[in-house]
Amino acid sequence: MNEECPKCGAEFSVTVIGGGGICGACREPIDCPYCHETVREERTTGTFTETLIKAPDSLLSRHLGISDDDWEEMGAELNANTGNSGEMTYCYWFMIPEGTSEEILHKTGWKTGQMIDQIPVELVDSDGSY
Repeated sequence: MNEECPKCGAEFSVTVIGGGGICGACREPIDCPYCHETVREERTTGTFTETLIKAPDSLLSRHLGISDDDWEEMGAELNANTGNSGEMTYCYWFMIPEGTSEEILHKTGWKTGQMIDQIPVELVDSDGSY
C-alpha cells in the first residue's frame, strides 16, 4: 500500500514482513522513510518495511503552494531582504517572472510582475538553497 506522510509530504510504500500469524499481534509503528516520524501504528504479528517512492517538495515550494518542478520552471530569483543594515536577513522575496505558465498563475492566483514577499528565513537553507 502507498501512503503520504502527513508531516513532510513524502510518498512511500509499506510492506508487511512476517505478518499473518495466529497470535501475538502487537502495535508496530509505520515510520516515514524520509523524515523518520511515526505516521501511524498498526496491529501485526510481523514488522513493517517502508520504502521511499517520492521525496517531498522543498519547504519553500510547499509554503508557496507549488511543486519543486513549478519553482524550477518559473525561474524566479529568490532575494534576501536584509533591511537597511544589509547584515541580517529578515525574510526572502521574489518577483513573478514574465513567461510563468498559466497553470502556475492559475494555481496560485499570482500575476506576472507581482512581488511575493515575507517568505520566512527558516524555509531557505543558510547557503541560499531551498
